[in-house]
Amino acid sequence: MRQHVVVCGYGTKGRSAIRALLANGTEKELIVVVDPSPTAIDEANSLGFTGIVGDAGRADVLRRTSIEKARAVVVAANRDDTAVLITLTVRQLNPTVPITASVREEENASLLRQSGADSVITSSSTSGRLLGLATDSPRVVAVVEDLLTSGHGLDLAQRTVTSAEVGMGARQLRDVVLSVTRGGRTLRFDDPKIGTLQSEDVLVVVRSHA
Repeated sequence: MRQHVVVCGYGTKGRSAIRALLANGTEKELIVVVDPSPTAIDEANSLGFTGIVGDAGRADVLRRTSIEKARAVVVAANRDDTAVLITLTVRQLNPTVPITASVREEENASLLRQSGADSVITSSSTSGRLLGLATDSPRVVAVVEDLLTSGHGLDLAQRTVTSAEVGMGARQLRDVVLSVTRGGRTLRFDDPKIGTLQSEDVLVVVRSHA
């Protein structure tokens, strides 16, 4: 396999990550699931994914996923120390593959980044913030849930600027632009440095699901 996504962990977080991948166009045949539970892997196989039983923190197990040819890795382990070990092992076998990892505690997020994760999602603090918002601003939480649920309503998306959009202002687009990444630097929608859009700009946008 090549240009596939390796998902380490097939629990609640791993299954949710896979649903998002599918909603964004990743084919089932390009998703490889690694989990120590034979039952979990049987379920993954039955749904059309490639499943491998084993500990994703072991190099020999990850080599069976063709990790050196993967386009991305999702680390969705149930324990933070396990997530760190998996991230270190992935980075050893593939120094350049983008790694997204989930941790329970915010204090461990920096450790994941030091281990080689490019993006770290902190489940406990994120849940706590939403709980706090829901108390006084329930409509805000409703919109956030809509944005995080692909396939209907509003969707968050990352895309490159089209040729027709080059030279336009970010606010002239039909999509609502949240940020513009240019030359490796991400600028917020209200940053005057954005100016007009350039051909290699990468946008994060909110758009209505058609």
